[in-house]
Amino acid sequence: MQKLVEFFQTAPVDPQQAGQLLWLIILLPLIGAFVSGVFGKVLGRANTHLVAVGAVFGSFLLSLIVFWTINDYRAMAMTPFGSVNYAVGADFGTWFSAGTFKVTFGLFADHLSGSMLLVITGVGFLIHLYSTEYMSHDDGYWRFFAYLNLFVAAMLTLVLGDSLPLLFVGWEGVGMCSYLLIGFWYTDPAKAYAGRKAFITNRIGDFGFLVGSFIMVLALEAAMKMPADVSSKLGRPGLEGSSVLARLSDGAKQKGPLSVSVLEEGSKVFASLLDDKIPSGPLEGMTFGRVLTIALLLFLLGAAGKSAQIPLYVWLPDAMAGPTPVSALIHAATMVTSGIYLFCRISWLAVLSPTAMATIALIGGATALIAALIAFSQKGLKKVLAYSTVSQLGLMFLGIGAGAFWAAFLHVVTHAFFKACLFLGAGSVMHGNGDEEDITKLGNLRKEMPTTWATFLVATLAITGIFPLSGFFSKDAILHAAHTNSIPQVEWALHVAYVLGVITAGCTAFYMMRMYFVAFEYPRSKEAKTPHAHESSWHMTLPLVVLAVLSVVALVHGLPIMKPEGRNTIQTLMENFLDPVFRTTQENLAKRQFLVIPAEEHVPYGAYIQAWVIAITGGGLAFFLYMRVFPSRAGQPLNPTLDAVRRFSFNKFYVDEVYQLLVIRPIGVVSRVLWRVVDSILIDGVAVRGTAWVTQRTGAVLRYLQTGDAQAYAAIMALGLAGALVWILQRYVP
Repeated sequence: MQKLVEFFQTAPVDPQQAGQLLWLIILLPLIGAFVSGVFGKVLGRANTHLVAVGAVFGSFLLSLIVFWTINDYRAMAMTPFGSVNYAVGADFGTWFSAGTFKVTFGLFADHLSGSMLLVITGVGFLIHLYSTEYMSHDDGYWRFFAYLNLFVAAMLTLVLGDSLPLLFVGWEGVGMCSYLLIGFWYTDPAKAYAGRKAFITNRIGDFGFLVGSFIMVLALEAAMKMPADVSSKLGRPGLEGSSVLARLSDGAKQKGPLSVSVLEEGSKVFASLLDDKIPSGPLEGMTFGRVLTIALLLFLLGAAGKSAQIPLYVWLPDAMAGPTPVSALIHAATMVTSGIYLFCRISWLAVLSPTAMATIALIGGATALIAALIAFSQKGLKKVLAYSTVSQLGLMFLGIGAGAFWAAFLHVVTHAFFKACLFLGAGSVMHGNGDEEDITKLGNLRKEMPTTWATFLVATLAITGIFPLSGFFSKDAILHAAHTNSIPQVEWALHVAYVLGVITAGCTAFYMMRMYFVAFEYPRSKEAKTPHAHESSWHMTLPLVVLAVLSVVALVHGLPIMKPEGRNTIQTLMENFLDPVFRTTQENLAKRQFLVIPAEEHVPYGAYIQAWVIAITGGGLAFFLYMRVFPSRAGQPLNPTLDAVRRFSFNKFYVDEVYQLLVIRPIGVVSRVLWRVVDSILIDGVAVRGTAWVTQRTGAVLRYLQTGDAQAYAAIMALGLAGALVWILQRYVP
C-alpha cells in the first residue's frame, strides 16, 4: 500500500516543466471549437464528433498528468514572494499594461484548480460523448459541438488563470457560450429569449466583479503607500514592515496588482491594517476593512450572477431552453460553479470581512430554501433539476460564508457527478419518451428504461443525502460547519443560515423523491406521447453509468480519516488535500479571529445521524404522499388553501413578474423616452440633422460669392489686406 501511495505521489513528468502543459489543456478544446465551427459541415457528423470529443479527452489526459504532478512534494510554482508547494505554473510575460498598471499572462494549477481541471474535462468528456447520440439528428450539430468545445476552453481559462483579469476572460467566455448554447435553437423566440435573459443577467453581476477588481487595485496601492509609523506594525519574523511593503510593491510591479499571488500577499498586509484609515487617494478616509468589505460584496454580486444566487438566480431555470447536454454542462461541471471557485481562490481575503462572510452565508441559505420550495410543485423534469441546482449552489455559498471552504468545494465535486447524471438521465428519459419531460405524463420507466432508472435512482439518493453516497458527506460537512462555526461579530448569522440549510436539506429529499416516484414508479400515464418508453443507446447510457459510479465513490473525499502530524485533530480527505491551498487563509484567521472554527477531534457521528434523519424524513414523506395518499385520492380536488400554495410555488413566487413590474418595465419606459426625446429629437434631429441643415444653408448662401471672376477675387483680397492693415495701425501705432 505504501508503495502504491508513493507511486501516485511521484510526478510522471518533470515538475518544473509540467507548467508548460497548462496552455495545451486550454488549446485543445479551442482547436476543436475552431475545426468544428469552420469545417464541421464539410467533415460530416462522425469526423466532427471525433474532433470535438477527442479534443476534450486530450485535455482530460493532460489534466490527469498535471493533477498527478501537483501531488508530488517536489512540484512547486515560483511567485515573486517565493515558491508555492504542490503547484505548477507558467508565466508567458506581460499581457498588457497601462501606465504603472500591469497584467501578465500566467497559468497556475494547485490542488484547487487541479481538481477543477479533472471535473471540467472529465465530466465534459462524458457530456460530449453523450451529445454525439443526443444531437445526432440536429442539422446544427457542427455549431453545437463548436460551442461546447469553446465553453470547456473558457472554463479551463477561468480556473487556470493566475490573475483576476485572466480569470475574468474565462468568466466572460462561459457567459458568452451560455448565451450561444441556451439559445441554440434561436428560431424559437422563447429559446432565444432565454439565451438573452441569461446573458443580460450575467452582465449585471460582471459589473460587480469589475468594480470589485478596480477597488482592490486602489486598496493595494494605498497599502503600499502607508507611512512608516503605520507600516512598522507589518513586521514579520525576518522582515521589517517597510521590507514587507517593498516586497509587495516589487511583486505588484513584476506580476501586476491583480495577480493571485500578489493579492494573497496583500491579504497578509490587510490583516494588520483593517482598522487603519487610508490617508490619501480615491479611498481617502475609509478604513481598509470597509474597503475590503465593499470589494467582497461586489465580488459576491458577480458570483451571484454566474452561480445563480439571489437576486440574480432567475436566468438559470430558463437555461433549460437549450439542449439537455447543455444543461448538464452548465449546471454540473462548469459555469455555475465559477462563483464558488472564485471565493475559494480568494478565501484569504474573504475571512478578513465578517460582514461579507455573514452576507454570503445568509444569501446562500435563503437562495437554497427559496429554490427548494419552488421545486416542490414543478412538473418539468429539467425544471425540477434546475431549481435543485440553484438550491445546491445556495448550500455551497452557505459553506463559504461559514468558513468551510473545503466543504463547499467538496460539494462542487460531488454535485458535478450526481447532477450531471441527473440531467443526462433526464435527457435519456426525454429521448425515450418522444421528448416528453412532464413527469405527470410519464410513468413505468423503472421497467422500460432499466439503465436510466438505476443510474437516476443512485444520483437522486446522492443529492438527497442518503448514507453512504457522496452527497451525504458533502452536504453534511456544510451544515455541520454552519452549526459549529461562528462569526463573533454577528453570531446570529450562521445560526439563521444553519436553520435555512437544515430545512433545505429536508425539502431536497422531498421534491427529488417526489420527482422520482411520479416519473419512474407511477403507472404509465394515459397522456404519454408514446405507449412505451425505450432505452437509450450506449453512447448515452455509458456516461450515466460512469457518473453514477462516481456519485458513489466520491464519498471517499468526505471520510474523516486523516490525522495531520503534530495536531490532535481529524480531517476529511478533501480538507487535508486542500490544506496547502487554504494555508494563508488559516494564517489570516489566526491573526484576526473573525471566524471561530473549532478543531474536529472525533468523527462527528451526531451530525451524521442528524443528516440521515433529515434525508429519511423528507424522502419518507414524499413516499407516503405520492405512493399512498395522492393515488388513493385520484380525481378528487385539492384543498383550496393547499392548491393556492401549490400555484404560488408553481409560478415561482411570481419573482419574474415582480422583476418585470419593478425593474424591466421602468427601464423600458426610460429607454423609450431616451430614444424618442434624446436620441431621435435632440441627437438625430437637432445635433445631427440640425448641423447638416446649418451647413447646407450656409453653403447655399456662400455659393453666391463664388463668381468665377479672378479680378473680383483679387479686389476682395486687396480690400481684406487693406482692412487688416488699417486695424493694425489703429491698434498698435500710437
